[in-house]
Amino acid sequence: MDDNDEISLIGCGHWCRERFFTLEKLRRRFPVINWLRKYSLKDLKGDVIAGISVAFTIVPQGLALSLLAGLPAQYGLYTSFIGCFIYSLFGTCKDVAVGPTSILAILTAPYVAIGGPSYAIILSLLTGIIMLILGILNLGFVLDFVPYPVISSFSTAAAISIAISQLKGFFGVHYQSTHFITNLTGLFRHLHKINIYDTVLGCICLLFLLPLQHFKDAKLSNDTKIGFIINKLWKVIVIARNATIVLICALIAYRTDLFSVNQNIPSGLPPFAFPSFKIEHNGVVKKTTEIFSDFFPGVIIVAMVGLVETVAVSKGFTANKKYDATQDMIALGLCNIAGSCCSAFPAVGSFSRSAVNHSSGVRTPLGGFLTSILVVVSLLTLGPCFESIPTTTLSSIIIAAVMPMIKFDDIPIIFKANLIDTFSYFITFITCLTFSLEYGICLGIIFSLSILLYQMARPRITIVSRITNHGDSFIYVKPDRSILFPSVEYVKVKISKAISANDRRSNVTSIVIDGEHMFRADSTFAMVSMCV
Repeated sequence: MDDNDEISLIGCGHWCRERFFTLEKLRRRFPVINWLRKYSLKDLKGDVIAGISVAFTIVPQGLALSLLAGLPAQYGLYTSFIGCFIYSLFGTCKDVAVGPTSILAILTAPYVAIGGPSYAIILSLLTGIIMLILGILNLGFVLDFVPYPVISSFSTAAAISIAISQLKGFFGVHYQSTHFITNLTGLFRHLHKINIYDTVLGCICLLFLLPLQHFKDAKLSNDTKIGFIINKLWKVIVIARNATIVLICALIAYRTDLFSVNQNIPSGLPPFAFPSFKIEHNGVVKKTTEIFSDFFPGVIIVAMVGLVETVAVSKGFTANKKYDATQDMIALGLCNIAGSCCSAFPAVGSFSRSAVNHSSGVRTPLGGFLTSILVVVSLLTLGPCFESIPTTTLSSIIIAAVMPMIKFDDIPIIFKANLIDTFSYFITFITCLTFSLEYGICLGIIFSLSILLYQMARPRITIVSRITNHGDSFIYVKPDRSILFPSVEYVKVKISKAISANDRRSNVTSIVIDGEHMFRADSTFAMVSMCV
């Protein structure tokens, strides 16, 4: 090794240290360092209130969402506590409450149907690995290629699919189905088996939940003491509405045998172990290659949808602050990898619980840590109590939760802004309901990207014939954007037609390209320019 090689290695080492091993990088990768050293009693008060408030929401929702995923009820609580805990250490947004969500739960359901709970756990592991890789490689920009019409359409279709899938639990009928159409046909085939008691109780639950959800932001004037007290009481009722209805319905069901209830919910924490790839489901032992073929490429869609959902939540609460999307990707990846070791299915940031967290006055991510402690306490002590919760109550909670996600009022806005975006919306919507949510969002993204590429390949070009002061004729070309390889052939054809048209009138001696709006070009454009 000569001196130059030694110097270059030392310089490379210094560069790596300054690039990756600085105190700033350490604080960025471990955000807990930033807020923990400035923590105060005022912060603790806000976090305790928020942690308790979110726990009142996440416990009943976790039970309900595990059933939506086709899993036993306790898996929703496993997912709830580990996600909150890990994100409190590595997450950047204090308002985000990580745990099971309705969209990820319904995306998990087809995998559970194929391989049982073990597939849900492996899905969490693979989803976490993909999220972690995207975060480490700083590939958050790929989320920018999912346009709003596709997101809006996907959310609406997912909400409808989720609501329809819960009708069997709402009406107290039992049949196997994981898709929108089969859910509808299955319901019609089993109409004669509807449990009238479940149906009546479910309707009462919705009559309680929907008005509270719709008027959750209603307030009286705080100028009077009575108004202040009523506002505080109303806020408590709104936050605890799910827990309240679960408690009341469980007490009713405990006294009777008229309702369909959960069975065999064990108390205690889940086993802590790395997911096993030796799976036997319905008497069939699955090979490792078969397992991976079952998950790909669908797991990539699950990871992307989870990231889009969480980033949207985080940006909504950090509109006026700097948001580190890369670190949140890393945090979500770690949440799901750790979750897979605790029998959890995929978890991301929840819109509804994050709103509860924010409105409860959370001060730091420690609020999520306190929520996870309360979920653990409920797992250790309340297992037998969960067995008395009617299935129709949990279905009502999910139906009420997804209603705000149905946003058909976006269609007129999208139509007025861009007609082509309306096609993206309906292609996504119809495919999601007809085939599956994964196919729907994929087809919507592919269609939108195709339109984007077509527009890139068809720039607007001003082509005119001009004459110099010496009487020489030339073609003046001015594109409205950079010319890259997809649009080179189109520009070449346009210029050739202009040359042919002008040769009949005058002898064109040169072509002048005005690059005022061209900020970059590639080798394809350079070679074609030389040929022209």
